[in-house]
This record gives sequence, C-alpha cells and structure tokens, in this order.
Amino acid sequence: MKILIAGSDLNSIITALYIKQQDEDADIYMTTDNNSYSNIYTAINIKENDINSIVDFVKYNGIEFTIVYSKLAIINGIADEFKKEEFPILCPLSDSARITYFNSISKKILYKLKIPTPKFGIFDRENLAIEYIRNAQYPILVRNDFNIIERDINVYTTFNKGKLGIQKLFENNNEKIVIEKYTEENSYCMYFITDGYNAYPLCACLHYRSEKYEVTVSPDSKITEGIWKQVLQNIIYPLLDDIDKYTNKYAGILGIKVIIKDNNIMVLDIYNNFENYDLQVFLTLLEDDLTQIYYSAATGDIAEKYEYIRLSDRYSYTIAVKKEEVKDKEYEEEGISISEDVNNYIITTTGATLSRAKEVMKDFLSIVLNEECYKEINLKELTKEIIH
Repeated sequence: MKILIAGSDLNSIITALYIKQQDEDADIYMTTDNNSYSNIYTAINIKENDINSIVDFVKYNGIEFTIVYSKLAIINGIADEFKKEEFPILCPLSDSARITYFNSISKKILYKLKIPTPKFGIFDRENLAIEYIRNAQYPILVRNDFNIIERDINVYTTFNKGKLGIQKLFENNNEKIVIEKYTEENSYCMYFITDGYNAYPLCACLHYRSEKYEVTVSPDSKITEGIWKQVLQNIIYPLLDDIDKYTNKYAGILGIKVIIKDNNIMVLDIYNNFENYDLQVFLTLLEDDLTQIYYSAATGDIAEKYEYIRLSDRYSYTIAVKKEEVKDKEYEEEGISISEDVNNYIITTTGATLSRAKEVMKDFLSIVLNEECYKEINLKELTKEIIH
C-alpha cells in the first residue's frame, strides 16, 4: 500500500517505522525534510499547512491512504479537502477537531454534557481574570485557549504569581485564557479509535515526571474493563454525538486526559492524537495490524472489521530522559524500543509483569546513562518499584 504520513514529529516517524516493521512492502511517504530514515520512508518537502500541494501529491502519485499527525494540517482542513476528493484519510475534519484545539470549547462542551471537569473560568479580559483568582482555591492552573502550537499551562500557588502569569498570557496576544482548579492526582491518557459511529479503546497510559525524567506506564490496574465501559458510555459517545450534532462526525484518534478517584472520572483535556510518548507505548503492546485499524476507521467500516483492538497482556514501561544525560546512544538491545525527540531520549521496555519491565529498564539504563542520573532514577523510581 502507498501511504502518506502528513507530519514530521516523533509520532510520524514512530508510525512509519512500525508500519514498515509490519509490512516491509509498504511504500511510505512523509511531509518532512528529515532524510534520516530514507530506508523507511521517502521525504517530500511539502509544508504541512500547504493543503493544496498535499492533495496534488496524493492525486498524482497514487497514494492509497493518508495518516495525519500534523496539527497544522488538521486545523487547516486537510480532511475537508480529502473528503471532497474521496481520498481515505485518518484525522478529523477541521470543525470537528476544534474541541481538541480550543480549551474554551472543550470546557464548555464538557460542562454542557455534565461530564465532570475541574471548576473553570474562561476570560477574554485581563482584569476579570485577575479578579477571579483573588478568591480562588489554590493551586490553580492557568492556560492559553488556542493550543495549536503548544499548550501553555502553568500552575500557581499564590495570587501574586497567578496575576503575573495571567498578565504574561495576555501580553503574548492570547485572546482568551482558561483558569481552573489544579489537582495533584496522577493523570491517565485514554485513547480511542473512532469512525464517527463506533469507538474502540486502544490503550491507557499513566504519567508522572520529575525534573530529569518522565515515566509512562501501560496498562494500569486502575483502568479496569468497567472503567473503559464507563468512559465509553458516559464520555466518548456523548462527545461524539454532540460534535456530530453541531459540526460533522469526528473520525480518527480521540484521547482524553483523566483523573480517576473512587471510580469517579474527571476529564482534564481532549486530544486528537497521542500525546507525549504514548504512541510508542501503544505500539509495543499492539497485536493487530496498525495500518488496517487506521484504514478501517478512515473508511467507516471499523465495526465490520473489528470486535475489539487486540493488545498483548504484557506491560509497557517508558522513561524519557534529557539527552544530555545519555552517554551511549549506540548501545542497542533486542526487545527495547528507542526513539528521540528534540530534547529527550525515550526508552520503552516490556515484560510479563511491570516489575520485569522495570528490571530490563534498570539493566539498560545502567549502561547508557550518566552515572548520577542513573543513580537518581534507580533510587527514586526503579529499585523502589521493583521491591514493591
């Protein structure tokens, strides 16, 4: 199959590598000027927001399927143009995707549907925002509204710090900001694949971080089959129905960031793709064919092809460390997935138990990391978890 990946980020590269691993005959193209993986994909230097050029490339090169990770391409309507041409594409239409790009829109929809989310306020005037936090219960979270480039999220514990943060956001030409109650509970990202009619769970990732590293774990005992059903019935399908009612059907990846406490689920964010290093985690567990899953969602027949998406019963464990902490990038070991973004070196191990995955990680990090960084991670994260 001829496949185009519209994107140039870590998720785009990981997807190309995984598709090629599953199907060595796949002919993959990517909208990037990065030729580091020329044996995996052909780089086409087309800007991600140049939708007309992407459409022309697909039309005149016989591309059979397009996967989109680029936020710029989605918000600029790549799915809308592909729909006109009847080209299969995995990503939501631009109006459907707005719930994932505007915090104010997602918060209003969650509130309307009575889906629990932290108490929030939306402000388009600096003085009203500052007045709101005078009597707020701290800590608070202050964020920009339109997050196409980045999610500018800051946590403040005092009024004076919050005031300065608000002023900075408005000085940076943010037309709106969102302020909400901050909670220090561990958060999970839960991911689904949907054709707009049906939605299937993919994976759930637990995240926690320190200054030097970030940890991602999947699965987690808190995300039971009952939790998946509860999220589908009370959150995902109501969201899909509401999006369809006011815009168009949402097709593609739909992710939600949640806090789960005593089986009560609170939604923090909504995503149109895998965040952080969650895609790498998901792919180490996936047993079905990724291209076929994506293609069936894009063409609207996922329910005919799948009863559920198959994952292995293993545990996936990821640590992302700053690149400056890595002393040996050449060392490789079978069964360990490694990738890099601009700032971080990302390692994923798997095991029949979480403890086994951590033991494999412990051995690998002892070789590739600087001594001080390894000691800190081993003391605070690896050894502690293995003992328990």
